[in-house]
Amino acid sequence: MTPLQLIQHYKLQPHPEGGWYKQTYAADEIISKDALPERFGADRVFSTAIYFLLEQQKFSAFHRIKSDECWHFYSGDALLIYVIKADGTLAIIHLGNDIAKGELFQYVVPANC
Repeated sequence: MTPLQLIQHYKLQPHPEGGWYKQTYAADEIISKDALPERFGADRVFSTAIYFLLEQQKFSAFHRIKSDECWHFYSGDALLIYVIKADGTLAIIHLGNDIAKGELFQYVVPANC
């Protein structure tokens, strides 16, 4: 399928940092803001999951995440994830299906990166 077909099929919406997404899961239970670290400004659900599509030559803007994010690769060209760690070092993660090239099917980006 083409990116446009995937966007239409899954009814993806523009993501605030770039790309396209659709939330596919949100836990029923909520953690109160009072029980969370200060970096959280509101109540949060225990867990969520999304589909995320990033077309060639497009990017997702740099942003600091508040919770760990687990990225999964399903299809298409490899995706580079740039992770600036808390100590300022840069890690470049290759998500894809070419294991011989060191690409990963899944990677967890830690909170605060």
